[in-house]
This record gives sequence, C-alpha cells and structure tokens, in this order.
Amino acid sequence: MCNPITTARPDALLDKGMWLGYEYEVTSNGRGYRCGYVRIPPGHPWHGKGYDDIEPYPEVHGGLTFARPDVDCGKGGDDNDWWLGFDCAHYMDAPDPSLPGYRPDMPAYGSIKTTSYVAGQCRSLAKQAAAVVQ
Repeated sequence: MCNPITTARPDALLDKGMWLGYEYEVTSNGRGYRCGYVRIPPGHPWHGKGYDDIEPYPEVHGGLTFARPDVDCGKGGDDNDWWLGFDCAHYMDAPDPSLPGYRPDMPAYGSIKTTSYVAGQCRSLAKQAAAVVQ
C-alpha cells in the first residue's frame, strides 16, 4: 500500500489520511505545486485503468493526471492496489513560495492550492470512488 510518488520521494509527503475507507496523500511535486492521490483497491471498477479510461469520470481539480500501481515498500505482501491522482499546476494555479522548487521568476497568476484544499479534493475523489461501488 505504497504510493509510487512518496515511496520514491518520502520528503514530498505533506499530508495523508483515510476517507470512507480510501487512503489518500497530498504531496509537493518539487516545482512549487501540490498533487493529490487516492488508493484504489483491487476489485474496484477504476482499478487498473488509465486516468482517461475511468467511468464515470470523477470531478477533481484539473482532472485526473495520474494512474499507477502501488509499489512494494517493504511492508510485505502484494496488495496490487492502484493510485489515481491529480495535480494543481494548471492555468490559474499559482506556485507556493513555501514549497520546494519554487522560483521567484515563476508566473504568479491565479491562486495557491493549499494542502487543506488538495486534501479536500482527495476526500471528494474518495467519495466518488466509494459511490461507484455502492
């Protein structure tokens, strides 16, 4: 049950939690923006699908931009979970000066998507995932 992003870059993790039985993580992308991820278990209709192939397509900030299997993080076992994610580096998303990778010469239009905002979007994605299997 390890996100491939935070397994490769543990320092990127900003927040994590559970919502309606779905694990989520908020990360920094190393360029001044945040991303959100939700773990999808085997057997779920979205499991194993590319982010453009998911139906019904979930509503999340900027749309889905990530779909990958989880990785072995040394906890033993292979649960074959799947991670879906999105980023907050779109038009009208401003970089956050407090995050790694921010540069003062980056365009500063739009609004910074906070960790709280991204966690809320993760919870919304989890709610939508839960609704598909009910």
